[in-house]
Amino acid sequence: MGRNHAERRHPDKQDPDLLSIPEAALRLGLHADTLYSLARAGKFPPAVQIGARWRVSVPRLERYLHGESS
Repeated sequence: MGRNHAERRHPDKQDPDLLSIPEAALRLGLHADTLYSLARAGKFPPAVQIGARWRVSVPRLERYLHGESS
């Protein structure tokens, strides 16, 4: 059968490789508004826009923090 109601409402909650901008901001010690601004300006490569929402790829974030190209 199909996915249950909770999975349809929050599919990214099932994916440990994706964080919300506020979750990533907490990990980085930054304000979420700062990360949103950087993401919109294209200056935070780990952020990807999925529809109207921004998500942060954990593997890309780790590479970014270690100075590696995405």
